[in-house]
Amino acid sequence: MASAGRQKIIMLDTKYVASIYWDKELGERLKALRGGNSVRSISEKTAQLGERISHQYIHMLEEPERYENSAATVSFPKISVLLKALDSSIEEFLNTAVTIVSIPS
Repeated sequence: MASAGRQKIIMLDTKYVASIYWDKELGERLKALRGGNSVRSISEKTAQLGERISHQYIHMLEEPERYENSAATVSFPKISVLLKALDSSIEEFLNTAVTIVSIPS
């Protein structure tokens, strides 16, 4: 049984993941990854990778609380191509989203 305040971590093959829950924290991480790059330039990079993600959608992901119709989840393929355009990976991006706690046996 996990103690209070600890997260249970389950490893899944990404082929079984359709989407991930999106929140303000992940939006802030995405914005930090973008750094000084414009959302339009990132949108263009996603197009070059085969799946254009509009600059408006990127804004909505970065600031989900600002937009009434912001997505509660983001498809795994969309976030993957977006992170690739930002020279990052889903592993790097989500690694900082959770704390992996080793529980002694």
